[in-house]
Amino acid sequence: MSDERWRCFVAVPIGDRLRTDLASAVATWRSDPAFAELRWTDPDAWHVTLAFLGWTDPSSVAPVVASVRAVAAGAFAATLPTGGLGAFPSPGRARVLWYAIEDANGLLTGLSVSLHRALGLEGTDRFRPHLTLARARREPVRLRDAISRLVAPPGTLAVEEIRLMRSHLGGNRPARYETLESVHIGTSVRA
Repeated sequence: MSDERWRCFVAVPIGDRLRTDLASAVATWRSDPAFAELRWTDPDAWHVTLAFLGWTDPSSVAPVVASVRAVAAGAFAATLPTGGLGAFPSPGRARVLWYAIEDANGLLTGLSVSLHRALGLEGTDRFRPHLTLARARREPVRLRDAISRLVAPPGTLAVEEIRLMRSHLGGNRPARYETLESVHIGTSVRA
């Protein structure tokens, strides 16, 4: 028996069009002095996290995949509008700069809650659909003014599949993500 454990999460991938448009905007924001204390995430790694599993025994992956499949089978595919910027925990003391995903009908929230229940996880009360664009290097950063003056490109997120992902931490480099399983969502509707 191995002591190896994998850092895993469940996410919705973003499409190439949204990734390209948003990456173009981010490329211009990087030179803004307001963002000097941020470490930008890799656009190829952008996703919407639905559930974070943390350190997971590789032998638990098959039951996790079964739970993800069950949730996906009972869910609805949709296309959601995106746009806008925000920060966690707040724009005045930001540790994370994020790009917003509208969830007016609660599709992503419902997926997150269902996955948390199916996987025996806690923490659904704080779910806010987003893409993490950057993180503070050290101390929280004041981003209120920068966020209010920037225009994030509007777009759409096609919620058609859910992926079980493994995170390979990179030390001084950005994390690299590996898809362990990709599951298509059961029913299609327009949001």
